[in-house]
Amino acid sequence: MPGKNVGVIHPGEMGAVVATTLRNSGHSVYFASEGRSPETLRRAAEAGVTDAGTVARMCELCTAIVSVCPPEFAEPLAKEVASHSFRGLYLDANAISPARARRMAGLMTKQGATFLDGCIIGMPARARGQTWLYASGENAAAAGDLFSGGPLEFEMLGSEVGQASALKMCFAAHSKGMTALLAAVMGAAEGLGVRQALERQWRRNGPNPERAAAQIRQAAPKAWRFVGEMKEIAKTFESASLPGGFPRAAEEIYGRMAGFKGGEPAVGAILAKLRG
Repeated sequence: MPGKNVGVIHPGEMGAVVATTLRNSGHSVYFASEGRSPETLRRAAEAGVTDAGTVARMCELCTAIVSVCPPEFAEPLAKEVASHSFRGLYLDANAISPARARRMAGLMTKQGATFLDGCIIGMPARARGQTWLYASGENAAAAGDLFSGGPLEFEMLGSEVGQASALKMCFAAHSKGMTALLAAVMGAAEGLGVRQALERQWRRNGPNPERAAAQIRQAAPKAWRFVGEMKEIAKTFESASLPGGFPRAAEEIYGRMAGFKGGEPAVGAILAKLRG
């Protein structure tokens, strides 16, 4: 089967892995450099992605587009693509609520495009078996050949738009929610003067304190991305008749940590920021 022209919006850390998987699967990959940072341009070059210049030109060149961006930009980007009369396959792989995915599906299909709801679970992968891209929606299986070459693994969930987004919301509610809870607990213990005592007790029958600290340090540089994700999780919980207070509290925790973008903060600095 001949390769396709596939656009990636935008080749950040995970988007670059998506682009690599598409190229490994025999496809030509494009991105739009207009308005992107030098870091994005560097990653795109390293991933062997061709610059289409603008989103409009990418829509002309490509028969499929994969969106990988912070959740707050997912819907505006879909609207931008739809405004260029794109009629190919549009796979949204962002951390958004099922309701938002369904709304975007209506927008894209109205323009004549095929919409697939997707999500990515795992870290930016360097080898197979580490990170999965799930897709749901009518003809979700059609996306399989886009991702056959790895390192991303592809799995189809079903024909209903929203299933992939729901899976992401539930998974991230636990993984990122637990990290936010650990940060809040350690911040409270630090402020109350009992952090060392808490860590001694944890060593007896609790989480490994060194691992907990490492988990918080790893999350801090990415906290700015998790704020919007927690908002989407809260909406998802509420749509399932569950309280959204847990993810909304995590949203606030990550909001306080957002200033560490791109850094390697010490745990003490993170906890001080949380209390501040």
